[in-house]
Amino acid sequence: MTNLTDPELIHFLACPDCGSGLFEAENRLKCASCNRDYEIRNGIPLLYPKDIDRERLREEESLAEMMKQPRLSRKDRFSSVQWENSKQEFWGMVRDNIEAPPKSFINIGCGYDACFGEFQQGGYVFVNFDIVYDMLATLQRDVGATSCVAGDVNRLPFKKHAFDYVASIDVIHHESHKIPILLRSFGNLLKPGGLLFLEDLNAWGLFQSVKSLLLPRPLHRFLRSTYHRLRHSSHKPADYEFPTSLWHVKNVLEGLGFCDIRVHPNNAYPNIGPASFQIYEFLNRIEWVRKYQNYHYMLSAIKRHA
Repeated sequence: MTNLTDPELIHFLACPDCGSGLFEAENRLKCASCNRDYEIRNGIPLLYPKDIDRERLREEESLAEMMKQPRLSRKDRFSSVQWENSKQEFWGMVRDNIEAPPKSFINIGCGYDACFGEFQQGGYVFVNFDIVYDMLATLQRDVGATSCVAGDVNRLPFKKHAFDYVASIDVIHHESHKIPILLRSFGNLLKPGGLLFLEDLNAWGLFQSVKSLLLPRPLHRFLRSTYHRLRHSSHKPADYEFPTSLWHVKNVLEGLGFCDIRVHPNNAYPNIGPASFQIYEFLNRIEWVRKYQNYHYMLSAIKRHA
């Protein structure tokens, strides 16, 4: 008897170390090629590669805990609403560009995002993937997620061409020094003609372009760390996080064979207070600002048929 919450999930899975398919035995997942086996914890497979960066895993787990902490200041509460609005805009963009089920989704780096619910209930196969097990357990326990997988974005434990849609929100800036590698791996998961939906922190954002683009990264990292230390911030970014350039991402996707790469306008602007948002709200009457100078950029791209 299977120990996976979703017995059909195994058809999407692959060994993160060798890429071979997995089979279930004695309530664990095993690889027939390299003989590795993997724990299934409360129905969620833990498919971490052998060489996972344990320090990075602990860092991400700490960030996940910080995300649970309440935001108490007026600015932080305002920003929380903007984060939620941004997420709703992203999934609205996705909804406007997909076909009716049955189709398969994966959300890479899903975090605590509960927006999968409408797609899961609507008949789509929807896989939630994150490095932090506790985030997935929360989605499973509190929101009814049926398909969850824990693993490392650098070694995605899924078969090639397994999904119709790949979504990823605020992930690639965690690995900003190897964007081409990440985007290639995202593309490998897509069927020909499948769609990639991407949202990430924008180096060209209206209130962050100067520090993101002009400051050397060591100085940027030092100033950011000092600022959050003096503020006693409970939601500080990790040292390895850096906003990404939409132009670079587009060029990489074009080089990987994606086509119809579209940038979508969005209105929400997290991480600023009400006064700064009024400035942005005035400027975002211009579509260029909504597309290219928002805190996030949102894009969709089609994997070209072979």
